[in-house]
Amino acid sequence: MFCNLFSQDDKILLSVSESEISVYDFLKNYYKNKLETDTLSFEDSLQEYLDLYVNFKLKVVEAERLGLDTLPTFIRELEGYRRQLVKPYLTDRIASEELLDEAYDRLKSEVSASHILIKTNFEEEDTLRAYNKILKIKTKLDQGDDFIKLAKQFSEDPSVKENDGDLGYFSALQMVYPFESAAYETPVGSISNIVKSRYGYHVLKVNDKRLSRGEVKVAHILLMGDKKSGSDPIEIKEKIYEIYDSLLIGTSFEIMAEKYSDDKKSALQGGELGWFGTNKMVKSFEEMAFSLDTIGSLSQPFETELGWHIVKLLDKKSLPPFSDLKESLKKRVERDSRSQKTRNIVVNRLKNEWDFYENPATKKIFYNIIDEDFLNGVDVSKKIDGKGHVMFLFNEMYDISERYIYQKDFLDYLTNFRSRLNVKTNFKTIVDQFYNTFKEQKILELESNNLEEKHDSFRLLYSEYHDGILMYQLQKDEVWDKAIKDTLGLSDYYMKNQVNYIWPNRLDVKMYHCNDSRTLNKVNRKLKWGKIDDASLLKEINKTSTLNLHIQDSIFSFGDNPIIDSFVFSLDWNLLKKDDIILTDNNIILYISEVLPSRFKLLSEIKGIVISDYQSFLEQEWLRKLREKHTVFIDEKVLEALKKREIILSGDEIKELKDGEYIESYPLYYGGTKQYIRHNQSDKKTYSEPSEFSDIFDITVKKLGSSVDTFFGWRGNIYNTQMK
Repeated sequence: MFCNLFSQDDKILLSVSESEISVYDFLKNYYKNKLETDTLSFEDSLQEYLDLYVNFKLKVVEAERLGLDTLPTFIRELEGYRRQLVKPYLTDRIASEELLDEAYDRLKSEVSASHILIKTNFEEEDTLRAYNKILKIKTKLDQGDDFIKLAKQFSEDPSVKENDGDLGYFSALQMVYPFESAAYETPVGSISNIVKSRYGYHVLKVNDKRLSRGEVKVAHILLMGDKKSGSDPIEIKEKIYEIYDSLLIGTSFEIMAEKYSDDKKSALQGGELGWFGTNKMVKSFEEMAFSLDTIGSLSQPFETELGWHIVKLLDKKSLPPFSDLKESLKKRVERDSRSQKTRNIVVNRLKNEWDFYENPATKKIFYNIIDEDFLNGVDVSKKIDGKGHVMFLFNEMYDISERYIYQKDFLDYLTNFRSRLNVKTNFKTIVDQFYNTFKEQKILELESNNLEEKHDSFRLLYSEYHDGILMYQLQKDEVWDKAIKDTLGLSDYYMKNQVNYIWPNRLDVKMYHCNDSRTLNKVNRKLKWGKIDDASLLKEINKTSTLNLHIQDSIFSFGDNPIIDSFVFSLDWNLLKKDDIILTDNNIILYISEVLPSRFKLLSEIKGIVISDYQSFLEQEWLRKLREKHTVFIDEKVLEALKKREIILSGDEIKELKDGEYIESYPLYYGGTKQYIRHNQSDKKTYSEPSEFSDIFDITVKKLGSSVDTFFGWRGNIYNTQMK
């Protein structure tokens, strides 16, 4: 099924103990990790990466020597990553692209719809009941009955009590896929056909469709309500309007947001929020933001459940181009129910590739075993002789452990869901659903288990995760955690390197930001008298307006603040003293609370920085010991050929994995001669069953031997290879 031509001829560049790294694997990793901003020459860049790569492999080899790769925690974590890595390989690229195009096209507009829901648990009787009920409702609607009246009377959506079934505006990927499709495909004012989703049966009425409003970027000032801050709601309202009045006369929005907004995260950016679209913010906030038309325009103060806001429109944009949205849209589609469409296509393809054969007779026999005893919890496995008969097999898999799926395998699977079966209903339909799911899982599981053999790109990526997790755990134990726990070693390192940790000259300064010169003079007098604390000063000065005075207190060194640099650090350091008061030309008073001359930084003040430096020191010592413990061999001739580009991966002929499609060939040039050291060819292979029974019989016997327990499929039936 696969053609692997590299195992013997692939050149080895280096080895760390027993671990060998081929030229191909090294180059693939080098080009993957090479930064576009790398300014080194190719030779220097290659050598630098080789040094880092050897250090990395030394840690991995040591981790394996210590058995970290056998720990249950490592195995679980790696398996979790593997489940993520296999996803692109179990997706059909063409179908995925069609779904991406459809989703993007739908994102161009928004739909307003109402619905009536009849829930179902999808057992046969309940499904029929629910369908008949929704069918009667649909008939009434077609005859002209009022939608809201019927929604209130029949809909089983709990929100109908508040919204009369009206869901408001939504766009693609905000509803389950069948519901979304019905909403977009039904004309405005019309009633949809009956729609089945995982919630039950729906009937929709499309109220309106409009072009997407796109996204907006705004800044806001937020004063939080009484429940958040404990402040008087009346005072908060008065303060937000004072801020609004100041903005109207030209005060900087960014400065006001930084000073007064209770949204501290956005306040640091002058109140700026990220881009957002429909249904991403509190509804009243969203409506106000989209109602602003002119860039730079302000909203009046308004209240939401979060508090009082003033919003400034920074920018507006329509739906971004498809190319900009593709990656994020792809992730959303993969998480959406529509992804089952591509899953079905993949399963059918894999049935063909692995030459899947099913035995209907053994399925029929199995259904006779699933009787009332089974439903009542009785172990019916005794009714199966051992594993039982083969239910389906894969002709193209020659590992016996994966080639056959037996009745016992399905029985074990079904037992986990026994509580969902009911003897009072015709449960064959539900068992069929479980069987189809089981069959699908086994097909995908087979593919997943053999990805390393089929796809070189997967092998390399999986190996990267494997080694990365091992390296991280050992590095954590030997360097990161050790630097934190080894307090004596940390203290000793600090004392030996204390000269690297020195505070420059610093000042503890209070900055009194005054609204005008009159306020500045008043505050200056108060400070000179020295008989009033900051809290009392703020209360007195801000009696008429909360914007009169704002106080900032911090420790500054040169370069931290341009005002401090200009008005304080420009003075003779030796003349500066505690309680000095300096007036600036922009209504700011600088009060020096403390003069802090240059000194060694205490370990307690910079412990995080020292720990980081100590970690670097420990790592270098650790690598030195690893090089003494493990043998590192580099084939200098091969390395020299790499540096001279005598061995390269051909950029013209490498075909990368495209959205989980297939892998291809990676030609390698050596000394000017093209050598295809790897060529995995699962791509677009035409699978055709042998023209004669004897052909497939001979192939199976050759691979697996002749036995009553060795089976193969041919033209819809399953046979064994017993020779008589």
